[in-house]
Amino acid sequence: MSDEQQLINPDKPIVDDPAKGIERGADGDPVRQGSLMIERQSYERVIEGLNIASDAAMHMLKQDPENGRQWRFLAGNLDKVRRACVQQAGLGLTMREKETAEVRGDPMRWKLARQRFREGLIQAAGGMRQLATCFRGDLWWSTCATEIEKLELNIRTPKRTPMLPGLGRSGLILPPGYH
Repeated sequence: MSDEQQLINPDKPIVDDPAKGIERGADGDPVRQGSLMIERQSYERVIEGLNIASDAAMHMLKQDPENGRQWRFLAGNLDKVRRACVQQAGLGLTMREKETAEVRGDPMRWKLARQRFREGLIQAAGGMRQLATCFRGDLWWSTCATEIEKLELNIRTPKRTPMLPGLGRSGLILPPGYH
């Protein structure tokens, strides 16, 4: 954009190089694009995501009593990580440090609980990545995000068992009631 055009339209941002796509405002600073997330919102995203995942694990514990110990262990570990994140945040969110309660009444369906578990992990990992970026590549947040992403990947990709001869069943491990 030429100087004449900028004088005619001072509100229109200046584009340095269209190939680079960096727009600058009338003051010469780059124009912000997208939405900004403050640090507190990132902490809350992590804490709420871990809370959702832990709650869904408790629902899956009710649906899958054979593997109940593992689901309880997983929910307990997510609670520990959530407590560590609350303490790391230092925001006085002591109500968020409580353990996930047992499910009362009918639990969520397996598919919905599994979906909520994955969504909670995705939100928590996203918030951790935001915090790692906020603190200029903080290794603690980055490591936490990597571990949560690995857990989500393990849940997303179903495990397969070797085909048992003569049974004619697929090797896919299904939740109870789907055999």
